[in-house]
Amino acid sequence: MVFSNSAALFFICYDKAMCGIAGKVSVQEIQPEHIQKMTDTLARRGPDAAGCKIISRHGKWVGLGHRRLKIIDLSDSANQPFCSPDGNLSLVFNGEIYNFLELKKEYFADEQFQTSSDTEVILKMYAKFGADCVKLLRGAFAFAIYDRAQDILFLARDQLGKKPLYYYFNGTALIFASRVDALLTQPEVQTRIDFALLDDFLTFNYIPSDNSVFQHIYKLPAGHTLTFGRNQAVLQKYWDIDYRPKLALALPEALAQTEKILREAVNLRLLADVPLGAFLSGGVDSSLITALMAERGAVKTFAIGFTQKDFNELSYARQAAEYLHTEHQEFTVTPDAVAIMPELIDSYDEPNADPSQIPMHYLCQLTRQHVTVALGGDGGDECFGGYERYLGLLYQEYFRKIPAPLRRGLHTVLRRLPENSAHRSFLRRLKWLCRVSLSPPAESYLQANLSFAGALKDKLYTDQMPRGNGARQFVRIFTEAPAANLIDKMLYCDTRLYLNHDLLVKADRSAMHHALEVRAPLLDVRLMEFAARLPEQYKIHNFQLKYLLKKIAEKYLPKKLVYRKKQGFGVPLNSWFRKELKPYAAELFNNSVLVNSGYFQQTGLLNLLAEHQCGVNHGRRLFTLVILENWLRKYRKYI
Repeated sequence: MVFSNSAALFFICYDKAMCGIAGKVSVQEIQPEHIQKMTDTLARRGPDAAGCKIISRHGKWVGLGHRRLKIIDLSDSANQPFCSPDGNLSLVFNGEIYNFLELKKEYFADEQFQTSSDTEVILKMYAKFGADCVKLLRGAFAFAIYDRAQDILFLARDQLGKKPLYYYFNGTALIFASRVDALLTQPEVQTRIDFALLDDFLTFNYIPSDNSVFQHIYKLPAGHTLTFGRNQAVLQKYWDIDYRPKLALALPEALAQTEKILREAVNLRLLADVPLGAFLSGGVDSSLITALMAERGAVKTFAIGFTQKDFNELSYARQAAEYLHTEHQEFTVTPDAVAIMPELIDSYDEPNADPSQIPMHYLCQLTRQHVTVALGGDGGDECFGGYERYLGLLYQEYFRKIPAPLRRGLHTVLRRLPENSAHRSFLRRLKWLCRVSLSPPAESYLQANLSFAGALKDKLYTDQMPRGNGARQFVRIFTEAPAANLIDKMLYCDTRLYLNHDLLVKADRSAMHHALEVRAPLLDVRLMEFAARLPEQYKIHNFQLKYLLKKIAEKYLPKKLVYRKKQGFGVPLNSWFRKELKPYAAELFNNSVLVNSGYFQQTGLLNLLAEHQCGVNHGRRLFTLVILENWLRKYRKYI
């Protein structure tokens, strides 16, 4: 430990235990071990270096902590907390700024740099532009800067929320971290589980809110900054996506401009001082990303499949790999969700029941054995219109022409028909289409995204269970979307909720658990902004999903791959809960923390499992309850 002349205390240690940040501002003295307790919980996010800085000023203490995964500038000079030469600014940063070389050249061509890292560029951008610096950054980031001269702590999160940042504020102290677990190490943080948000979790399979599931702990919203000074925390939005006005572009020009921006987004993400590869499912998104990477040289690709045919895309990934001449690795997942359940729960601070976290866990584990950075295809569906539920909402516009009494009668008949266990049965789709057509568009799209509806919850809950407002929030976001047509309203809603609170959470937590950096060119902010302003018929044309993106992909891939039936990153849950996972679920429900909490009925849980054995497909709902049960066992002291 060394005391500097500026009354700052530095504590640096290194170990080989991805990036994570933590810190606090308080009127109480902060010791290095207070910050180290937080950074210890972030060790998997940052296995390469750890650092801590304590600053005392005018009776106030500031502590900053960091865990580093080395990607760019592997030298120790780029370790964090990172300080300006004059000692005025101190930064901890999680993520990457993909356009940092461009910013460096444009704004600081004549200045000297201590490192070749993007970290130093952020600090110089803040010094030059203040809070507005975030508007110029293209990347995945969450960072904190303590400005000694202004005596403020400045927090920022990227436009789409790719990197996590939680905070707790009690009026005098502000504590922040990349994980809730880090905040829970601090004695100031007094919290309990908010069961109203667990109700929302059952609604959507994820927490659809900038409130965390822990009371008084919040997520810094995507595209926001928070400035803390004089015991005030000021939240400020700096970015949102707008689907108006539309660009007047002919299709050839739209194709050319989109391809140019996408290629730039891919190339920006190829900068790394460590081995780099790509996820490859054989779908159009990941295959197109891989094809653009292959223009720059050989690519290592990685794929995951299942033994069950309906969920196995390995043959498509293999075809794409052979066509693009990649160095390909693949892995087949067996139904071993029980064995990895503790790791799944430990990966997430809040419950998340996206079933694709299982293959994602294995995919990241496999990939990390070969590379430190992987490019993926996340964002193609939200950017260019790729989900089949979009077609469902468009189909229902025609379905609504059938008189309402006839639709209600058909719905009554269909709901009584038993479904088979096929993942994508025609009857299941017809039931869904009929059901959602009975409501206005906003309510219909909500129905298309529900996991547990009200009637099913009534069978599971006791009278003590509070209800959340996630469904009302969903309808409000859809209704107030800055968009003029149905397609863009769905895209905006999914970007704000499903992408932000589910897909990006899954990608970050799964990758960070294995110290893997995942980059998503299709979520480049410039590409997202451009695609939002494209005419909706370029996204879904004659019921062809991702029309424009597939037209681009035709230049790089065989049409049989570009236009194959969408399969998705699914998991055979219905089969698993009738076979391998049935006894596991029964044991959990018979010894349930959910029941002991006083909010759930044991008979409701067991009846749901029994109905599933009789042919009513509850596989995804059972997985949601299994995740919740295991999550509550970990955090039972906060019930």
